[in-house]
Amino acid sequence: MRKMITTKKIVILLELVLVGFLCGCTQVAGLDEQLIVYGIGVDKTEGAYELTVQALNTQTTSEASSEEEGKSIVNISATAPTLIETVNKIENQTGKKILYSHAIVLIIGQETAKSGIKEIIKFFSTNHKLRPTVEVLISSAAAKDVLANEGDGDIVNAEDIVSISKIGKESDDGINSNIRYLLSDLENPQKAAKVWLLEYNEDEGKVACSQIALFKSDKLTDILSEEATKGVLLIYKKAKNIADSINVGDAQLYYELSKAKSKINVSVDSNRPVFNVSLCADLELYNADNLAANSEIKPIIESRLTELMQKAIDSCIKKNGCDIFNFYRHIMNANAGFFKENLANMEEVLKAADYEISAQAKIRYMGANQKISSLVY
Repeated sequence: MRKMITTKKIVILLELVLVGFLCGCTQVAGLDEQLIVYGIGVDKTEGAYELTVQALNTQTTSEASSEEEGKSIVNISATAPTLIETVNKIENQTGKKILYSHAIVLIIGQETAKSGIKEIIKFFSTNHKLRPTVEVLISSAAAKDVLANEGDGDIVNAEDIVSISKIGKESDDGINSNIRYLLSDLENPQKAAKVWLLEYNEDEGKVACSQIALFKSDKLTDILSEEATKGVLLIYKKAKNIADSINVGDAQLYYELSKAKSKINVSVDSNRPVFNVSLCADLELYNADNLAANSEIKPIIESRLTELMQKAIDSCIKKNGCDIFNFYRHIMNANAGFFKENLANMEEVLKAADYEISAQAKIRYMGANQKISSLVY
């Protein structure tokens, strides 16, 4: 019994000693000691990086009423030869450690993207506190200017920018340009990366997001037109809220896709791939008051959808040699032998391939004074 009591005393004594070594919460920094970042901007000029962070102004926020709407934000910039040095400079300027866990967007200036983005993406992807779902955007102007953009007298915050970049787009529309997917694309030698372009109108202080920035290796190689971008979304199997117009005679008609699904098949004929890209689309057509002309509308719309997809393939594959559609995988699945034999020159194989494109449309006629009718496939 005495031995058991002695053992218990020893255990208790050890526990007390260990408690003495615990530092408690003294190392946990408060909000006012951290720079809570929502948006990150990167520009590169004359061999130096300029890092801009859009952060929560914790001092102002703590003094504000909890009933006040919005957040008080500030932009802080630093320039240095490397990104790690820019981070260090910002922390020295503010006396606060950067907290990335709340970041939602990484903006890279278009001129910077021309010289390559892999180093930038890898730098931020290795920070374990930065979420892999952070949206990456290429801005037509310097990233610093976009983050400093003022609308109605207030800085346009990162949340607004991300919201604008997602308007009218499905989450699975194929243009996954968050850090995780983008890094995967950049490290795949057979696949080209693609990122949404953030168009910045300095005169009006507005931003929009309706075009795709196309990369070869890790360098920005082209900006797709709005028509080619629509075609890309159609080929990516799912696309919603794509608005477009057609001319029928002297009338201009407008339509919006409510549902679209494409199918891709490939065969190898005489050592040359033949791709069959077919699309089925549901859409709503406006301004078609003359129902007598309905028989003309369906083939015109189907021809227009085919044209959009053709422009996407011409721009991405034929012009830039960028396979953002994973066409190489279709060849691999259809004919593994041909794929292995031509792996080293797959870009030229895809450029020389034939692309047979077709579209079928199911139309709902929308109008204030006309019945809603449909044309079946």
